[in-house]
Amino acid sequence: MSKLTSLYILIPIFILAFFLVSQAQNPLKFTYMFRNVILSKSKTMELAPVLRGRVYYPRYFFIPSLKQYMVYSDVDESGSFKIYESKTRSEGKTYATLDEKGNSVITFQTPLRFSIRSGSFYGPHTYIPFLETGKTDTLPYYQIHNKNLDLGEKAFEKLFQELYVTSDYIEFINLRASQDNNHQAGIIFKRNGKVEILLSGLRDSRMICRFQEDLTTNNRDDYYLPNISNKENFPQSAAAIEMVPLVTENTNPFIYWRTGFNKTFHIKKYSKESSSGWNGIMKWGPIPVYVPGESSGTTYVNFKTQGETFKIKILDVEKADYLPAYHLGLHTFEVPESFRTPNSLAFMESVQNSGSNRLGGGVYVVRPASTNNPSTDIPSDMTEKQFSGLPLPLQVALLDPDNATHLKLYEPNCTIWIPEIERLKNLTHLQIETAMTEIPDGISKLTKLQSLSITHSKIQKVSPNITELKDLTDIDLFSNNLREFPRVFLEMQQLEKLKIGANKIAELPADINRLENLRYLGIILTDITTLPESMIGMDKLYIDCMGMEKEVPAAYKHLFNYKN
Repeated sequence: MSKLTSLYILIPIFILAFFLVSQAQNPLKFTYMFRNVILSKSKTMELAPVLRGRVYYPRYFFIPSLKQYMVYSDVDESGSFKIYESKTRSEGKTYATLDEKGNSVITFQTPLRFSIRSGSFYGPHTYIPFLETGKTDTLPYYQIHNKNLDLGEKAFEKLFQELYVTSDYIEFINLRASQDNNHQAGIIFKRNGKVEILLSGLRDSRMICRFQEDLTTNNRDDYYLPNISNKENFPQSAAAIEMVPLVTENTNPFIYWRTGFNKTFHIKKYSKESSSGWNGIMKWGPIPVYVPGESSGTTYVNFKTQGETFKIKILDVEKADYLPAYHLGLHTFEVPESFRTPNSLAFMESVQNSGSNRLGGGVYVVRPASTNNPSTDIPSDMTEKQFSGLPLPLQVALLDPDNATHLKLYEPNCTIWIPEIERLKNLTHLQIETAMTEIPDGISKLTKLQSLSITHSKIQKVSPNITELKDLTDIDLFSNNLREFPRVFLEMQQLEKLKIGANKIAELPADINRLENLRYLGIILTDITTLPESMIGMDKLYIDCMGMEKEVPAAYKHLFNYKN
């Protein structure tokens, strides 16, 4: 009887434990970071994006006089999910200010350097008194001293002292910016309400650079002092505005051990997608020494802050194989405890210090929820199940379909066209690798398409509807299952580039000269050995086919001149 009683007690406990574990690790309960709506478990708070992309040591401040927060960082939008992977971050930083409820006030970008002492942006020729005016208008200096950067040490020191004793406000500023190889630093003087600058050059610098690093505030900005005698007698003015830097306790977010309790971030599950296994690093005598390699995968994380729990999914997280050490790249920033109130905002970073851009990376703010519907950011006629079944880059594009102009999909197991692509009416560049066998009629819905790339796939047939795409000038069908030249292309006289290499095509059509605008034709690794006579007159065409130029008659030689 006692054994039976024990079973009655233990079975419900086991069932409850299994339910709790499965709930905690159920992928459907977690939300990808690229989503615009990420609600907490209670749906009373949300994790909202402030800056999107790969961020570089963002700085966070609370400005008591304005009751606003400021975030700024370099932002790089490149990454493996973009068509143009070489796209680099633009010059300058992106700035965002938020009110006390976490709503955006203004977001803008400038190459000028920001000063936390005055709340202004400074460059060698212009400045923006941002926090003074609340505007981003660029103004010229009243006067620029040492404009030609030709002052010697004594002349610079003399001018500095003359300006110093007649100024109401003095500030030493860092002018080092991307693509500026002339200026290093400067000194701001406000005299009679007018702003002047004394410049210091990069090569013959009249300023002393001091390096600083404060990991608790992400501060890695250099600062400068004038290179003059008795410099301690010439300090900067007191700060014109109070800016309270937000702080973090996690000063190395790139090494996260899956151990301990009551952590801000708690890993519930890790789905490995690739691994390098054990790597040999040395030999100890005749014995090889191996260390765990790295794996990459999706991490399911519980993020706890302000009494709320967010369930989020992070892509492309690296970890040490066979060890609970993750390259998580998540940490939070809050105002120091002495300033903190129950309504103070918390910010979260999702970053990587190596590798390609994390899909969903950037800066987020925890704020009161603006909706209780977790699906409000996806198309209204789609369910979460339908949406989550789409390729990730397509999911991202569908969150803002009107602004989606480029799409890159790698889906080797997909055998059919994905009709949801047709929702992207402003798509100009489409790059796909799938197992589908034809370019379908639905391609004609992408009326603004300029470039179409379907490579390493199984295309055998091209829909005649492709001729409706009047802006399509570049087609790449390298490595497919084409058995003959698609004659439908001859109706597309706007074509400028056509790649049909690595297909079992034996000949080109005799009337290919109908493509009067064709400038590039790639036929490498095909069965084509001769060219139609009509191609002799295609003077602006370059044919890419290794070795063929040695086999064709002299009349065709100009077609293999790469300068075309």
